[in-house]
Amino acid sequence: MAKKKFKETGFGKFLNKVIKKVPSIAGDVLEVATSGNPVRSAIDKVGELLKGNAAPGTNAAELHEELERCKMAWEKEMYELDIKAFSLEVEDRKSAREKYVNSDTTIADKLAVSIMSRNIVFIFCLIAFQILFSVGTVFLLLHQVEDLKTAVTIGTSLGSVIGGAVGTVVGSLLQERNSVVGFHFGSSVEKRNV
Repeated sequence: MAKKKFKETGFGKFLNKVIKKVPSIAGDVLEVATSGNPVRSAIDKVGELLKGNAAPGTNAAELHEELERCKMAWEKEMYELDIKAFSLEVEDRKSAREKYVNSDTTIADKLAVSIMSRNIVFIFCLIAFQILFSVGTVFLLLHQVEDLKTAVTIGTSLGSVIGGAVGTVVGSLLQERNSVVGFHFGSSVEKRNV
């Protein structure tokens, strides 16, 4: 059974209702919905946003009351979804470890060594690229723009954009390394016990 998507949960549907009925806080609500914060924090934050706009008889006041009535049910629903997702991940990893233990591990081990040795090099190269790009942009802009403050501001802005992309890639590379460590730690223990 596939995991229910966030927008299909009770809290996800409620957020859509908030965005439609109280457009003045729609941007803040979208930020909360996409932040990846734990559901309890997200519910509390949306509650604060609604409470701040909850003049008597307004849509915000009605939605704040609904949030207070339903928040425990939403927390429970999201908790159960997280438990299901975690259980599926554990089962998947267990199945992979069993296959690993009972098969020729040469290719899998080479892949793991490759990920562990190369990813760290890629990470350092990406970080160095980001630093060089930011500093290089400022120096190039100094020749184009006479104002140092403007050059630094533009260089920093471009560096932030590159930094966001680099951060995403670095996060993925670190996650690959964590997956390899987690998988092999468990598989080596199982192999010893077989």
